[in-house]
Amino acid sequence: GCLRAAFSSGSEAKEIRRLKSSDIPSEAQAVVVGGGIIGCSVAYHLAEMGTDVVLLERDKITSGTTWHAAGLMVTFGSLSETSTEMRKYTKQLYQSLEAETGQSTGFKGCGFIELAPNADRLEEYRRVS
Repeated sequence: GCLRAAFSSGSEAKEIRRLKSSDIPSEAQAVVVGGGIIGCSVAYHLAEMGTDVVLLERDKITSGTTWHAAGLMVTFGSLSETSTEMRKYTKQLYQSLEAETGQSTGFKGCGFIELAPNADRLEEYRRVS
C-alpha cells in the first residue's frame, strides 16, 4: 500500500508527496502519525519552526473522522479568551494556506446565525464576537 508523507527540511518549501512504504525516509526529527486536522496542524507548525517532519497517514490526508466536522469551524461561541484567539488564528491560517502552499483548502468563511434567547446570552455574544 501507499502512505502519504508531508515533510519539510528547515527553510525549504513544504511539500506533500505520495510515497510507497519503501520510500519513506528512515530518519526525521519528528514523525506524526495520523493525517487528520490535528496531525496536519502539528506537522505544519513543526515544519514552520524548521523541524524536519514526516507525516504518516494510512489513506488520503483528512479522509478519516476529520471530514465529519467539515464546515464547523467558527470563531464564535467560546467562553475562553485563549480558545477564541486560537479560533481566530485558525481562520486566518486557513484563509492564507493556499497562497502559501499552492494547495487549496476549500475554506469558505461564510458565517452563521445564532439567536440569543435572553439578555445574558446577547451580552455574551457581543463580548466574544
